[in-house]
Amino acid sequence: MEIKKVYDYPDVSFIENVSAEGMYDFHQEKMQEKYKELTGKDLILQEADPIRLIAYTNCLILYQIAQYADRAGKLSLLKYSYGDYLEDIGPLKGISRNQGAKAKVRLRFTLSAKRPGTTIIKAGIRVTASDGVYFKTTEPLEIPAGQLFGDVNAECRESGIKGNRYKVGEIKTLVDPVAYVESVENITASEGGADLESDENLAERIYLAPARWSTAGPDDAYKYWVRTFNPGITDVMVYSFVPGEVDIYFILQDGQLPEETMLAELYAFLKDEKIRPLNDKVNVRAPEIQEYEIDITYYINQSDRSRASAINEKVQEAVQEYIKWQREKIGRDINPDELRKRLLLAGAKRLEIREPQFAVIGKASIAMPRENVKILYGGLEDD
Repeated sequence: MEIKKVYDYPDVSFIENVSAEGMYDFHQEKMQEKYKELTGKDLILQEADPIRLIAYTNCLILYQIAQYADRAGKLSLLKYSYGDYLEDIGPLKGISRNQGAKAKVRLRFTLSAKRPGTTIIKAGIRVTASDGVYFKTTEPLEIPAGQLFGDVNAECRESGIKGNRYKVGEIKTLVDPVAYVESVENITASEGGADLESDENLAERIYLAPARWSTAGPDDAYKYWVRTFNPGITDVMVYSFVPGEVDIYFILQDGQLPEETMLAELYAFLKDEKIRPLNDKVNVRAPEIQEYEIDITYYINQSDRSRASAINEKVQEAVQEYIKWQREKIGRDINPDELRKRLLLAGAKRLEIREPQFAVIGKASIAMPRENVKILYGGLEDD
């Protein structure tokens, strides 16, 4: 992510990295100097001297105050800011935290029979998967005479990720009865729902904000607008393979690929004349999938016999985390060394990684494993 460039900037300290011990030593030195100046005698303080203890206590309080001062200074910088403090940096560039997004889906309404006239289904009709999460149509649907069904866009009534990942055909209970309609179901998976925008995503948009002051010609400007469209978008790749054409690829949380509904909505959003340069042809696409296999055997130290069961679980978790890591960034090469690192940290002693092999993937591709993931436990070995 672009915000990582900010994290690479030098660390700063508004109190010159002073420690509690350093503050106390400085305080004691000045106290002794002043005592000698006033009395002409050396001030010798034993470990249990009340004056020494009082001075030490005062220095601890002063150090806490210094920490607050250092924190206050850092919270004005994008590298360190978070929460409400980060939100207060946003207005300097005209940015506010996105409050979330509603999941989108496309519904198909099927009539009980073909009708001689047009059947109108008004906007706002509710549909559910019978689990307490409701979707509603966002526009009227007209099914022409002689047609048996029609398709229309719908969105979850509430913002958040709860409306995501309903598979095709799962949303099929009609809440509001509609005359002549026999059934309804979703013909796309639901997607695009997002909770309150994360600090990382907000910081990213603040960092990219200057690019929006020009119509979206630079890469960063397109990235800014794509992220503004939906906070659930976690990675964006902008590239021009042909002069005058801009190809935009993006993924959602956990590397989820966008479906046609969201691709179409983002395309419509980017067509705004305030965003798209007049001569740019914008293409919005899901990344291409490059599949890879996972086929490994792992061994555990004999000395770890007592916790072999726990290590086995951690190995399984490490593989899933690797799969997630591999797919959460567009164009990330297939890297078995990353898998090896995670498995060793999970407690494996030795690894035989037959697959995946290292592979460079295209700029507009995303790596995903085939279904037959093979994780074999080879047993215990001497240390």
